[in-house]
Amino acid sequence: MSYLAFILVWNYNLKQYNFTGFMKRILVTGSTGCIGSATVKYLLDKGTERVYGLSRSGFNGVLPVGYEHIPCDISDQLRMHEILDEVQPDAIIHLAGFQTPECQANPLLGMDVNLVATANLFKAVAENCKELERFVFASSVAVHGPRSIHPDGQIGPDAFYYPPNLYGFWKTAGEGMAQAFHLDTGISTVSLRLATTYGPGRDRGLTSAPTTAMKACVMGLNYEIPYSGREHYHFVDDVGAGFAQSAIYPFEGYGAFHLTGKTIEISEFCKMVKQAADRIGIEKPGNPTVKSSAPAMPFTSDLDHGPTLMKFPDMPLTSLASGIIQSMSLFNSKALNGSIFSMNLDS
Repeated sequence: MSYLAFILVWNYNLKQYNFTGFMKRILVTGSTGCIGSATVKYLLDKGTERVYGLSRSGFNGVLPVGYEHIPCDISDQLRMHEILDEVQPDAIIHLAGFQTPECQANPLLGMDVNLVATANLFKAVAENCKELERFVFASSVAVHGPRSIHPDGQIGPDAFYYPPNLYGFWKTAGEGMAQAFHLDTGISTVSLRLATTYGPGRDRGLTSAPTTAMKACVMGLNYEIPYSGREHYHFVDDVGAGFAQSAIYPFEGYGAFHLTGKTIEISEFCKMVKQAADRIGIEKPGNPTVKSSAPAMPFTSDLDHGPTLMKFPDMPLTSLASGIIQSMSLFNSKALNGSIFSMNLDS
């Protein structure tokens, strides 16, 4: 290695070390959910000094070393101001919010949580957080709408907005607020877009269907995924790592990015689930299929994560085969010890 190359590498590593070392206090909203739990675990594994988790529910089990749980509804403006003023986080990862079915079933409540509470959070952060260096907003590929309206090839993060439902419109507004927050405060801000998260803990939302299909297969039950076409998948551990990396890796300015993932036909995903059942040795697996005459998957696929890896090169990407095997092995263990039941696919 030349002397110049050595100096460049040394300076980069020093910058990264100082940056990650500075992120001593990270606050995560929605910390007890599927994605929140994975994010908290990754942050603690990477040596974050203190992670503060906010959620409406309590924390089940033994608190991990370095984790402090704060029961709080993000719609409670006064309480949020108090928490932010006391904690003074270096970074915030905002995951809390309702998903598509909840937003459709109760639009006013969905708007209050996904839109109004998010706007109030940005305002409270701007007024109270004196040490904040990074804000990460959990967005969705729902901002882009269905795959059919986009041209062939990969869909980049700068693709046009065309949300298909209220959930998508509120995520679009959230990205706008995130960018305005950066412009107003100068705080580096990331909007990280998700498609379908699958794996242990995923039990809510329209796109929890692939995980439900894996559980059903393990329990010997047939299951029909209620939509068709192509789907973009992220393994839950990669999602947690992605949000954590968005908070701790050196970055300046504002950017919207697609989380690392993989697109395949939903029917192909079903085949991979059955193959995984054979590899695990499940004697009488169920049969996952796509429901006959199912509507098209409402969210786009074939997402380009190249720009994401240019900014956050340490984001992992677990192969679908490996992620499915890991998930189903855990579900099978639960089935064998009786902690997952045929009438409770949400375990």
